Formats: sequence, structure tokens, C-alpha cells
Amino acid sequence: MKNGGSFPEIPPETPENSGARVVVSAEPGSLRLEIRPLVRTRRGRRRLTLAAIVLLGSVLFGAARLGQLWETGLKKGDFSDFPLPLLAGLTVAVGLFAPLAFVGLAALAFSEETVIVRADAVTITTTTFERTRVRTIPLEEVECWRETYLPLAPWWTWAVERLAVARRGRLEPLAGAAGPREKRMIAEVLSRATGRPLVNDFGKTR
Repeated sequence: MKNGGSFPEIPPETPENSGARVVVSAEPGSLRLEIRPLVRTRRGRRRLTLAAIVLLGSVLFGAARLGQLWETGLKKGDFSDFPLPLLAGLTVAVGLFAPLAFVGLAALAFSEETVIVRADAVTITTTTFERTRVRTIPLEEVECWRETYLPLAPWWTWAVERLAVARRGRLEPLAGAAGPREKRMIAEVLSRATGRPLVNDFGKTR
């Protein structure tokens, strides 16, 4: 690799690790990192089912509680117990954000991403809801790999800490569907393969 980078030693995929969510493979002149959909792993399906149950229970509980407040207020003819503007705002929030949350969960379940590192470029391919986005970044433009708390796209990741590649003063997000530990592993592999540092929001090298 250029600029001091080198492809890490990658063990071959075996039946024991074939169910892994993040799979890294080295080929002559390139490194391929695949982030598989959550639904393809047993652990991922369990996590998605639990998240869906919790989300659905919260929505039903919230909707029932709001329904009681509306009924009480309308029967009494006033909303002194619970301010009307606040009640209306909560109702709109539940009605609007609950469906968006389920859409986000579905996106998280089926999205997949591939990162290919070659001697001259990094290619990031992201597929969500059968729509594919391809970004090719010349290696000479890659400044570093960044762990950040900035609210980067995509919104459906629900992640607090994001991973991005810094190029020309901009941040290109990647690994949005990966968990915290997976993101760290991905970042370390990409840092070693490209010879670019892994830094946080304060410029500290990881």
C-alpha cells in the first residue's frame, strides 16, 4: 500500500465465522470489508425482534395514555390537568415519529455495505431499500478515519458515535449499520490498510 499502509493478515472465512456480521477478506492488491444485513445473523434477528417489541410496546402505551388524557380533557371541557399545546405536541410526535422509527428499524435490518480498499482509492457501496449508493474516494484525499459524535447521515442508524472518512475538510460517513464494537474493528482495519490515522473529535489518535 502507499504511504505506509499495509493489508492486515486476514484469516480465511470458515464455518465457525461465516455467520459474522462484519467479514474482512484480503485479495491481491485489495482489501474487502463487508457489513452484512442484521437479518442474516441469528444474534441480529434476536436484537431486531427485541427492539421491535420494545418500540411497539412503547408506542401502544404512549398512545393509550394520550387517548386517556384527550378523553378526560374533552369530557371536562378543559385541559387544566395537562396543557393542551403539550398534549397536542405529544400526539403529533407519537403519530409522526413512531412510523419513522419502524422505517428506521427496517432500514437497519436490511441495509448492507461494502468497503474496498485498493492502492489508489477507497470505494464505499451502501445498499438500503434496494437503492445503492457508490462513493469512490482517491486514497490521496483520505486524511484520516474519524470517530465522531456529529449527527451524520444516515439518520436511521440510531447510533450515538459515528464513523467517517475525512476528505478535503468533509466527513463521509460509513458503517452506519454497524454496532460500536464493529465500528471500532472496522476503523482499525481501514486505518492499517490505508496508513491513515484513526482520530476522535478532539484530534486524538486512537
